[in-house]
Amino acid sequence: MSDNLTDEQQADIIKKWLKDNGLFIVASFGIAISSVFGLQFYQDSNLKQAENASRLYAEMEFAVRQQRLSQAQTILQQMDNEFSGSAYQIQSHLSMAKLFMDSLDYDNAITQLEFVLEQAEDETLMMVARQRIARIYIEKGEFEEALDLLGQVQAPEAFQAQYEIIKGDAYLGMGEQENARASYESALESLSPGSFAYDFTKMKFEQINEINEDEESQS
Repeated sequence: MSDNLTDEQQADIIKKWLKDNGLFIVASFGIAISSVFGLQFYQDSNLKQAENASRLYAEMEFAVRQQRLSQAQTILQQMDNEFSGSAYQIQSHLSMAKLFMDSLDYDNAITQLEFVLEQAEDETLMMVARQRIARIYIEKGEFEEALDLLGQVQAPEAFQAQYEIIKGDAYLGMGEQENARASYESALESLSPGSFAYDFTKMKFEQINEINEDEESQS
């Protein structure tokens, strides 16, 4: 604004500018305020959603512990409807699978675990689901299916020992003692001596050795 204008002229120019641009200023200010409160609402909404999902998952866990199948199924349906794609949904299906396994309903347990395999993005959850399906196959006497399932992926180091144990159990069920022995031996190399998994696997490994020694002594 020129310094040569009188105070009255400068005032008239300011009034005219405000008249022409006042609505824009108010709108811009409103948009800025809306953005701030919109972000706050989004954050609060996400927090509220997480709290609701967590609360529903706690109800799911309680129903599973109490062996309340019907209640657990109702909660799981709500979880699927309201929190699809969340970690709580995946964990709920794992819990539902456990409830079916406890009641020896293996087919429905597999259905829940297959959902986890298809929907989970976390590798650990996928490995847990694959491992549990393989164990169910062994319980059903479907040993080759268990081996095929485990053979579809390379197990991470953290799961290697458990995978070898399951493979050993499958081979043992098929009567392939040498393969079972090799799998148990591989698992023992990854396990810590003194742990339950180590002691139990070593017991199975030594039982196979004893059987082999008896067969050799009788031949």
